Amino acid sequence: MDERITSMIPRYGKLNKIYTEIMSGGSFSFEKQQFISDFYREYGDTQTFEAALISLMLEMDATHYSVLLNSLKREIESNISTYNACKEFFDRLDTEYVCRQHESRFDWGIDRQMKVTNGYYRELMKANGSLEAVGFRKHDRQEEELLERRYERCKREHDKEKAKLDELYRQKEQARREALQCLQNRCGDICRLGGSLLAILEKYLTDQKKKEGEEKEMFASGTTPASPPTYFPMRLLSAIYEKCNGEQFEAVSELDFYANMNLQPYEGRLKIRPREKARVCYLIFLMGETLPKPDREKWKEDIMNLLGIDDTYYKSKYKEPVSDFPSDSNKEFAKEMRSIFR
Repeated sequence: MDERITSMIPRYGKLNKIYTEIMSGGSFSFEKQQFISDFYREYGDTQTFEAALISLMLEMDATHYSVLLNSLKREIESNISTYNACKEFFDRLDTEYVCRQHESRFDWGIDRQMKVTNGYYRELMKANGSLEAVGFRKHDRQEEELLERRYERCKREHDKEKAKLDELYRQKEQARREALQCLQNRCGDICRLGGSLLAILEKYLTDQKKKEGEEKEMFASGTTPASPPTYFPMRLLSAIYEKCNGEQFEAVSELDFYANMNLQPYEGRLKIRPREKARVCYLIFLMGETLPKPDREKWKEDIMNLLGIDDTYYKSKYKEPVSDFPSDSNKEFAKEMRSIFR
């Protein structure tokens, strides 16, 4: 059941990304509305959510459990904040329109295919009439065989076009069923759901004052705190993970990627793939630029140690993807990163 919680974090990240895209003037497509509807349908049961939390608490060590729940808490708070900042805008989203558009997108193809199919049907009826009529007049076997072959050819052509028409009707019916499931505007419902989820999360998170007191004691005794600071939000790291996992880095889970980049406890260590170190240096530079200067230098030093990048190498390579004459692969990587860090 813990998979439900771990998958919830990146899905909340994608939901928040959709909200941001719509607010920034991006198109409000059926695919986005479908994701919003599916999200509410999947996570709308708070009892199931709480049961998953309890199961996770029993299976996972306290450090990872705290990291996971705090990550989820931040994503939920971000979603609520985004919705409340533009409540009227989100409440006015015309969900019925995008659903009707989704269903009706097959209409033109159906009309066109109907005309084609009807044309072949008329040819088939003519061939059938000629074959039937030949029996009432004098004819030879050769003429009858020619008419039979014509009829069979017309039937094959008609059946082929009829199958295309049937497939378009099937797709339209499937689209209609999908649209009916997504008619309602769920943005307000998801905001209210987020409030309920936060209330449940608070029951299972360590009291903040107690946690701060424990961290102070740990620092005083020279012990590393169990929950180090978070440098980057899940929304940013989720977008980077989507582009870089399995490309610049060896494949890891999204939760491990989040933990590594935030220098938090992890199960799977992040490793750079061969011939990707220069592009990772550029990524580190871009990520560092989003941090305040004191945090930036500390994070860069620690993440470079974690990834095995020498400071001299970093300084000589981090601008390679945006040099005067970058390779095609570097140019493409820089373009993808600009889409994330714009």
